[in-house]
Amino acid sequence: MKYVVIALLALVLGVFAARAYYKKSEPEPVDPINVMVLQMKTHAIIEHERQVAVWYRACPEVTGVNPEIFIAWPAKLSYELELNDVTIERAGDTLKVHTGAIHPDEPAVPTDFLDYLSTSSLFTFTNEQGLVNREIQKSSPLARYLTAYYLLRDDSLRGDFAAEVDGLVTRMAGALGVPVKNVEVDIAKEEVKLPKLPGLELCGGSAASVNGLPFARLEDKNTVPIAFRPPPSKRALATPAAQPPGKPEGIASIYGPAKSAK
Repeated sequence: MKYVVIALLALVLGVFAARAYYKKSEPEPVDPINVMVLQMKTHAIIEHERQVAVWYRACPEVTGVNPEIFIAWPAKLSYELELNDVTIERAGDTLKVHTGAIHPDEPAVPTDFLDYLSTSSLFTFTNEQGLVNREIQKSSPLARYLTAYYLLRDDSLRGDFAAEVDGLVTRMAGALGVPVKNVEVDIAKEEVKLPKLPGLELCGGSAASVNGLPFARLEDKNTVPIAFRPPPSKRALATPAAQPPGKPEGIASIYGPAKSAK
């Protein structure tokens, strides 16, 4: 009898083992929020631009009569928001998205489009092209200053990035069947330090301007900044008290893969 019981127990254990082995395991449900986070990290960068035009009058001190040179050039100020550390929290029908800070890229200054007009005297004993080349060398430092300034003062820039993140999350939520009524985007803030302005030999009483707004003047032979408020872009999140949209407009693109952490 003892051997019969042992045999029955072995048979039962064998049946359970066989069922556990051959029974197809049901796939665990996938959290759509995790899918969204993974996709956002794959499409790792949102990029925006500001198109600007800079012009000023320079009166460099030279041997003889000082010339007057009008300088004008365009620039593209670029910014990026990396999403490789993005997080999403779900609270009912609201998704709260947290991202890192916006970072400036190296601005593009196409010097092929730089224009100048010089009024020099017969008694100006300095090579005109050399003076112009000296001003061209200042274009990149000026563009870097403006890139940092727009990041610091252009409130619509954050709105543009927030709108891009909002749209991306809303589209993915719809594709995954996640009911969402609100998307709250929290973009981290970092301290922005303005680089020093390069020395500009501006003509007396004049100022350097960007898109028609003065941003630098001469004071005791030193170039000092002028505070200004950049106009909002059309992609800024609309508010009742917002000013009418004005140029420069933002240009946005999303692409990947993720960059390594800086």
